[in-house]
Amino acid sequence: MQKHLFWLLVGTVVPLAMTSPATASPLWRRPHAPFVQAQARPEREARAVIRDLAKAQYQANQARAFPQSDAELLRLADRYLTLAQQHQQNGRYFQARETAKAATRLYEAARNLGEARSGQVLDGLSRSYYDAPFQVSRELLRTEAEMSIFRSNDATITALVNQARQLARPINPGATATPTIADLAQNRAAVQLLKASRHLMQAERGF
Repeated sequence: MQKHLFWLLVGTVVPLAMTSPATASPLWRRPHAPFVQAQARPEREARAVIRDLAKAQYQANQARAFPQSDAELLRLADRYLTLAQQHQQNGRYFQARETAKAATRLYEAARNLGEARSGQVLDGLSRSYYDAPFQVSRELLRTEAEMSIFRSNDATITALVNQARQLARPINPGATATPTIADLAQNRAAVQLLKASRHLMQAERGF
């Protein structure tokens, strides 16, 4: 009888001892990946906000280095850069990033308008200038669709889209005429205004 009890205990205890800590008790389990990611996400978002704010500040300096930059757009960009910094301080990182991106686009648009008016480009014509006349129609359609779907009624966003619509000078792919610096810069300004509008809509709705 004692021998039978001994082997019964051995048959019960040995499998338990051989069980790995990860399966024996929840206390031994490592944190699930989503939990670890959730902890790291705010830190990543905070670093991303710093980068986006730095980009906006860089474009602010670039725009102010060009005397012909549009003063009204510069003031609007400054306003949104300040708002982005306030979002950052309050921990609203998504709104901070999108608002900072909008400010960046507005600073670029301000400089592009100055370039269009003067016929001179601050840092030379990059590919984005040559692409702008072919992109502006698509950007306008996309922005108008987004405004309609999400029913954005923000007066500033509407004004930016209207300004972009007035500035747009699209070029057909088969066109043979060579666009001027003013044409390229003006279309690029329109593209930047439309992208800024979408960033503002994203900040407004939170996604």
